[in-house]
Amino acid sequence: MVVTVRPLHQGDVKISSRLHRDVLDMEFLARCGNGFIRCYHRAWVDSVHGIALAAVDGDGNVVGVLLGALRPDRHFRTIVRHHGHALAFWLLVRAMSSPRFAKELLSTRAVRYVRGLIRMLDTLLRRHVRADHLSPGGIIGADAIDTSSPSAWVPVIGEVTHVMVREDAQGHGVGRALLDEARNTGHHAGLDELVLVTPPDLAAGEFYEHLGWERVGELTSRSGEEFIRYHLSLHA
Repeated sequence: MVVTVRPLHQGDVKISSRLHRDVLDMEFLARCGNGFIRCYHRAWVDSVHGIALAAVDGDGNVVGVLLGALRPDRHFRTIVRHHGHALAFWLLVRAMSSPRFAKELLSTRAVRYVRGLIRMLDTLLRRHVRADHLSPGGIIGADAIDTSSPSAWVPVIGEVTHVMVREDAQGHGVGRALLDEARNTGHHAGLDELVLVTPPDLAAGEFYEHLGWERVGELTSRSGEEFIRYHLSLHA
């Protein structure tokens, strides 16, 4: 299969969201409803801090999608700021149509989402306060780092959050092409490393390790979901 990787476009969202639901059906997001997933993918395409890639075959069909973030904190703040209302609306629609989903949402996500929103608003407020007290030419900010001391160096880490390949295209180099392009994108953006997590029941671990990703541990989300964490240095 001849595969070309290009940026994911808004016109691809209908296909990419369907692929998300088909490939990652065990994931919470896949249960949030069609409207939510489409809005989620549109938000990713819009974010200047995100990585949104599409793998297309020789006929121009989307056979794989990768979503990630160059600057995760900035990326998710951008999504909340510009698409938060729409995402919340579609979550509400889904919860009203599915009592089972509503129960899962309230028991595993609601409190965490509200706390995250409060933290984001608090951070934005603090930045505005600091900006009001800057002298002309002064530079203060959460992203400012003192580089005068080697001990102050902090690696810049990006994330690969979703890798989705159409079932009939798996084993044809689609996933490799997407991850290679994500690595190149991260390298050109000045990242030091990429991380990703994958559910243990997906047969992807050996694939990631074959491409140079290193398994660095396991983690459990606050909602009880198990994940395996991988790391890729961009300086190797």
